Amino acid sequence: MALGGCSTHTPNIESPSKPLPPFPKNDVNQTLLSDPFCCMFPQDLDVKLPEYGPKINDLERFEQSMVPYVEQNSVDKENLFDVQMTFEDRYYSPWYYTQAPQKVQDVTWPLRAFRGGYGNNLVPVPSSWFEGMKNQSNFDAYGSLNKKAITLKWMNIRAFPTDKPLYKDPSKAGDGYPFDLLQNSSVNYNEPVFVSHTSKDGAWSYIFTNNVSGWVPSDGISLIDDTTSATIKKSEKVFIVEDNIALYDASNRFVTYSRIGMVLPLEREEGEYYYVKAVDANGTLKILSLPKHAAHIGVSRFNKNDLISIGNQLLKNTYGWGGMYGERDCSSMIRDFMTPFGIWLPRNSASQSKKGEVISFAGMSNEEKLSVIKAQGVPFETIIYLKGHVLLYVGTYQDNVMVMHNFWGVRTIDKTGSQGRHVIGKAIISTLELGSELPDYDPSMKLLSRVESMNIFTKTTTPLATQAKSIAKKKSL
Repeated sequence: MALGGCSTHTPNIESPSKPLPPFPKNDVNQTLLSDPFCCMFPQDLDVKLPEYGPKINDLERFEQSMVPYVEQNSVDKENLFDVQMTFEDRYYSPWYYTQAPQKVQDVTWPLRAFRGGYGNNLVPVPSSWFEGMKNQSNFDAYGSLNKKAITLKWMNIRAFPTDKPLYKDPSKAGDGYPFDLLQNSSVNYNEPVFVSHTSKDGAWSYIFTNNVSGWVPSDGISLIDDTTSATIKKSEKVFIVEDNIALYDASNRFVTYSRIGMVLPLEREEGEYYYVKAVDANGTLKILSLPKHAAHIGVSRFNKNDLISIGNQLLKNTYGWGGMYGERDCSSMIRDFMTPFGIWLPRNSASQSKKGEVISFAGMSNEEKLSVIKAQGVPFETIIYLKGHVLLYVGTYQDNVMVMHNFWGVRTIDKTGSQGRHVIGKAIISTLELGSELPDYDPSMKLLSRVESMNIFTKTTTPLATQAKSIAKKKSL
């Protein structure tokens, strides 16, 4: 029992009158238990890992590098866009709040939305658990703290004050792993946040970032005063352009890894390093070292070199729903891609699709959509939207509309009508007909058929309704 790890309580163990026999060694041809995954060590399991599935034509045919698409479709910009001038105000917006920016009924939506589902053991979660989460969320204290804070580490942002997952239905494709309903988003190291209140036990804090709100562990933030926040805001900014570069403190102790999308206040530059300001758990400023190749000072104009280097970094990512495991999903990848260029984008796909000049695809055939994208889309400045997913338009290649996106999987359907996924699970460059050659491909779920609009996020906002009316009027003429 001590080795099994399956009992639901700790048994009383009496001292044996004679030594226990040695634990039997595994016979490679025979498991000790009918269910070896219950009570055995991983190294003792004789498990054959699955082989790769069928290859996807788009990923074999088209180079999975930014180079050909940037070289063919992009130009270096001489000036900054208007949207780049407002980045810092958007980024530091949580520190301008004096009270929680949303009404309590708006932020308590998870308590109303989630009343059932499956837990990490793939068993239905009892109603008592949800009542416990409601009590722990402590929304009677909403707005009682109202403090500026800064994050001390990269963190998941949760819909409930818990790390435990909640799945809709693990037996159905798209309703189980990795789609944890409680994964709201994630937040970078040293990012400005606003704290509304804490959970009942104080272990979790409800925060607002510049794009989303939710629960993070309380030991992952540090409350700061107005002097510290002012010092950080007035400093020159360093924009990270490489993932996974170690940052060290003055004692050469590891603090964190760099991440594209991080913005750090500059203390000084010296030799091959930038020295940046960070905050410790006591709210005190400290200095970290960062190699210069991993960042640049200030907002960057759009240029081919940065588009290639940053884009290729992001193409190394595997899929991370809501940013889980430190990875990125479709919208966070585009958001982080644009941050070094000083372009602020919302966090979720629906909000990103409304940023800038919006062009609706309503009533268009697939051929018309492709024609409009080619004619009006601006490579690397245009998001293509379908419900639940966004793709960055990177221009045409061999006369194909090409997109960069972090993608979970191609929709499939078998002969019985059961839906599934051919999992890709990473950042890719593809056409809008991705996976259409697969034998079990679901043609009704083709990306091109489902795209609803595109938006040029570097241009002045044009409401979607206005665009739709304009298109309808043209068709009637």
